[in-house]
Amino acid sequence: MKWQRVPGPGRVWAECREKIRHVRLRGDVEAYVDGQLTGAHRVRVAAHIACCWACSGSLQLLRLVKASLRHHPQRTPPSLASARVRRFAHHLTTPPGQDRPRR
Repeated sequence: MKWQRVPGPGRVWAECREKIRHVRLRGDVEAYVDGQLTGAHRVRVAAHIACCWACSGSLQLLRLVKASLRHHPQRTPPSLASARVRRFAHHLTTPPGQDRPRR
């Protein structure tokens, strides 16, 4: 039987502290992308992003999403009222005796 080394409390605490830090930084990375951070806080977040692969990945993902939203026209689904008006107009313009589309 091979013994496995169990991490000590210092190691476990360091991992927990790092996870808590990332939860707190998630909002900071979003604010960093939006350009809302200034001064020392911006420098601190930029330094963390430079050395953390998870946060730098989140940064790239946010930048791609924002670029995609910026470059494509906003598409909104047609309203229910306009769909009903179109269906009613089609109903009025279809001559009697022709097949009307079923609902």
